[in-house]
Formats: sequence, structure tokens, C-alpha cells
Amino acid sequence: MPSHELPPLHGTSHFRVIVGRREIGFSEVGPLSSVTELADERVHRFATVVLRRALTQSPELYEWRRKIVAGKKDTRPVTIHQLASAGGEIVNSWRLDGAWPVRWSGPSFDAAGNDVAMEELELAYDELVWLELPQTKGA
Repeated sequence: MPSHELPPLHGTSHFRVIVGRREIGFSEVGPLSSVTELADERVHRFATVVLRRALTQSPELYEWRRKIVAGKKDTRPVTIHQLASAGGEIVNSWRLDGAWPVRWSGPSFDAAGNDVAMEELELAYDELVWLELPQTKGA
């Protein structure tokens, strides 16, 4: 009798993000979303994606947004790898082609709180591609 083993389920807590050619650490990414307009089934779009991380002294995400504000075209591929575990193998990958920041947000300050200062970068993009992974041995 053939075995009907279910595929493994993968969590959302382990991932890597590459912006252009540089890996940048984020605490949250998403959602990845493709939408068709109900009023016109020919109109398809990709919802923006928010990248969130602890604020550092590096202004690189802010500077990318400033280039767009200044009227410069600066699109970059953004690749998101879902990992099987911390530092584990890649189980899924998506690429945002032609990504550019439509919004940068810095931290909110609260003298009564003790939260970590966060920054967010919201990206628009031309295409969402679910990348095909190479087959592993024995698969």
C-alpha cells in the first residue's frame, strides 16, 4: 500500500531578505498579495509589502526612499526566502521585481514605554514571482 505522507508545514518565523545584492535583517515582512479587481476582472495588481526592522544608525532604507522623493528612479529586486528553521534550508522563495519604496516610517516615541524603536519600508513592485527551487536529492 503506497504511503500518503503529508508534506511538511513550514512556519513564518525564519526568513531572509535580500534587497538588490545585500541581505538586510527584518523582523517582519508581508503580506505577499496578488489581487484582481472585482469591478474589472482584467485589472490585476500586487498589494504593497511592508518590511519592518529594529531601527539602527544606518539610514540606508531612508536614503532609498529619499532618492524616490527626489525623482530618481531606483528600483531593486527584493528576494524573500522562507527557511525551514533558523539558518536552515530554503523551502520557498519569492522575488519582488522592480521594487521601490512608497513609504518610510520611523519610530513612535513614548516616554512611558520600553519598546524597541522600529522602522518600516513599504514597497510597491511590478511583479511577484514565486521562484522554483532546485530539486533536492531523493525528491
